[in-house]
Amino acid sequence: MWEMVLAGLFAPPILFFVLGMVSVFVKSDLTIPPAMGTAMVIFLMASIGITGGAAAITALRADPALLGVIVVVALFAMFCGPFFAFMTGNIFKGFLRTADAWACAGAYGAVSSATVALGVALATEAQAADPGAQIFVGWMPAMYPFMDSSALVIAIVLGRMALIRQQGGGEKADIKKVLQLTVFGAGVWVLVTALLIGMASAVYSPNELDRALLFFDGMFRGIICLFMLEMGLAAAKQIGVLKELGRKAFKAVFYAFALPQVWGIFGILGMYVIHLAMPGKLFWGDAFVFATLAGGCSFVTAPAAMRASMPEANPSVYLPMSVALTFPFNVLIGMPMWMVISQRLWGA
Repeated sequence: MWEMVLAGLFAPPILFFVLGMVSVFVKSDLTIPPAMGTAMVIFLMASIGITGGAAAITALRADPALLGVIVVVALFAMFCGPFFAFMTGNIFKGFLRTADAWACAGAYGAVSSATVALGVALATEAQAADPGAQIFVGWMPAMYPFMDSSALVIAIVLGRMALIRQQGGGEKADIKKVLQLTVFGAGVWVLVTALLIGMASAVYSPNELDRALLFFDGMFRGIICLFMLEMGLAAAKQIGVLKELGRKAFKAVFYAFALPQVWGIFGILGMYVIHLAMPGKLFWGDAFVFATLAGGCSFVTAPAAMRASMPEANPSVYLPMSVALTFPFNVLIGMPMWMVISQRLWGA
C-alpha cells in the first residue's frame, strides 16, 4: 500500500503541481500565459473526449452488454451531482451568506476538469504499466456532463429560491442561461463533442482515428504536467484571499478538505455496487476516475455559471476554496486515498 501511495504522490503531474506552489512561495517570476492555460484546457478535454469515445466503441464491440452499465452509471452521476450540491448548500448556509453557500454548493457538486484530467492520466498510466490486467477501460470521463450540469442547475435553482424567500421577491433562476453556460461552456462542450467525434471515427474511420490518437496520446502526459504547474501557481496565489472569511475560515477549510473526500468515497462505493450487480464491466481504474468526478470542486464551469446566475455570491469565497484548498488537498491526499480504496475493493 505504501508503494502505491508513493507512486501516486511522486507522479510527474503532482510534482509539477508542487513546483508551481513552491514557485509562488519563493517569489519566482515563473508564469504561464493565460492563452496557454486556455489552450491546455481545450487540449486536455479534447484528448479525454476523443480517447473516451474511441474506448467506449471498442468496449461495446467487445461486449454489447456494457451499454446497460454505461446507462446505469450515467443515471448515478445525474443523482450524485444534485445530491452533492443539495447537501453542500445546506451545510454551508450554516456559516456563510445564502448566496455564497449555494455558489459553493454548485462548485462542490459540479466537476473539476483538472481533477478528472489528472485522474485519467494516473489511471491510464496504471493500465499501461500492467497491460495484461483490466484496470481502466477509458469511457468513464463521458460521465462529466451528466454530473456537472445537473449539479449546477440544482444549486442555482435552490440558491435563487432561497434568496427569493430571504428577500421577499426577486428574479427566478434562468434555467436556459444556466444550461447555456454549463452544457455549452468551453470545457464541457469540447469534451462532449470530442467524445462524439471519437465514437463516430471509431465506427467509420478507424485508421484516421488511430493517427489522431498518436498526437493526443503522445502529448497528453506532457500537457498535463504543464497544466498542473499552472494550477499550482494559481492555488498558491489564491490562498491569501481566504482571509476575507475571517472567523468562518476554520469551518470553510474543514469542509473544503472533508466533503470532497466523502463525495469521492461515495462515488467509489456506488461504482462497487454496480460492479457487484453487473460483474466484469467496471474495474478499479474506472471507480477511481469516477471518484475524481465526484470529489472534485469546479473552478471552470461553476464560476462562470454563478457569475451569470447568482451575481450576489462573492467569487473571493467559492473560488479560493476550490483552487487553494480542495484541489491541492485532493492532489496530495484525496487521490492517492481514492486509488488505494478502489484497488482494495477490487482486490488489485
